[in-house]
Amino acid sequence: MAAPVMSDRPGLNLAKLGPLGTIVGLIGAGAAAAVAWSDPKASQSYLFAWFFFGMMSLGFLGFLCLHHTVRGKWGLPVMRIFEAGASPQVLIIMALAFLPVVIPVLSGKSSLYEWSHADVVANDPILQHKAPYLNPVFWTIRFVLFFLIWIGISNFLAKSTAKQDETGEYSNEQRRSQIAPPGLVAFFVTATFAATDWFMSLEPHWYSTIYGVWNVVGAGLMALSVTVLIVTTNKDREPYKGLITPKLTKDLGNLLFALTMLWGYTSLSQYLIIWSGNIPEYTSYFVNRRLEGWQGVGLALILGQFFIPFFALLAPRTKAVASNLAKVAGWILVMRLLDSYYMIMPSFQASSRPTPMPQLWDFVAFIGVGGLWLMGFCLAMKSKKLIPTYDERLFEGDGHGH
Repeated sequence: MAAPVMSDRPGLNLAKLGPLGTIVGLIGAGAAAAVAWSDPKASQSYLFAWFFFGMMSLGFLGFLCLHHTVRGKWGLPVMRIFEAGASPQVLIIMALAFLPVVIPVLSGKSSLYEWSHADVVANDPILQHKAPYLNPVFWTIRFVLFFLIWIGISNFLAKSTAKQDETGEYSNEQRRSQIAPPGLVAFFVTATFAATDWFMSLEPHWYSTIYGVWNVVGAGLMALSVTVLIVTTNKDREPYKGLITPKLTKDLGNLLFALTMLWGYTSLSQYLIIWSGNIPEYTSYFVNRRLEGWQGVGLALILGQFFIPFFALLAPRTKAVASNLAKVAGWILVMRLLDSYYMIMPSFQASSRPTPMPQLWDFVAFIGVGGLWLMGFCLAMKSKKLIPTYDERLFEGDGHGH
């Protein structure tokens, strides 16, 4: 068994960013949430920011469940990042951060969801048909249920790996391998419904069976891109020195490639099915995104989120060289940010978002919610070793088990 190569560079300490995230998050998110009560534009900005970081957290949870399901060697060096990104700390913070969206829905005063207004539903046959499912009380119950399930899965997996690090008992890993597969299914189902509840219902007349899956794939792209950026930019620092090999970056690059193709497939499938059906209730989503400057954003996403990373990741050297893979991951993350804006903001263009020009509250909310997310991420990292020690495969000098 070969130990990781030592480095002269100081070790990586992600937890030290926690105080900065706390200060920025409380000020930025607090200001945006406070103004959102009375300003529809601020509430839209807040939801956009929450969408990006909330879905990214779910992406981390999905990868955490996937790693413990397949138990591949590729996931060991990055497992702690998965755990921190989907930690109970992060999920609890994101649940609390969603309350400025939930409370107005319950009170019937939400400027985001027209279906939450009884007078609107009373005069809309389509919303009346959806009311047994899409109503404030049931919507809120599902919100609570989803987060309880996610926090439960995350808490069990994180505690189990920490315990195995301490005791070395293999029974912990056996138990995880039994819980992770149904946990992965539960995650996928609940995340799909959550995306439908929180984001597709912004345009309640519109419906797509692929929308939830589409969002889960995008969440995975965000989480994996952040993970790749962390490990590739710190590959010469402890504890990653000697562990972030070309074989590992190739595995991570292949995962990015697979998710990029899956995102392209679900995007195209959704568009073709809705276009061929040509039913007004189903086409409104794309109609709203062909007006004003939004069509240019859509074309930029086709090029930037699919074709550019697709062809870049086809090259073996891109995946084998850490610095090259970091550039692609950073590019994908920027495109995911643009896509998040594209998915949320055109829903409100009739009232306040006629063009894709960012507004002040977009930046304030994004920095604020991002700070809260960073605070939770660093809290989770503070009590964790960046590299698990229970699996000897991690320190093998040769071989590349799957």
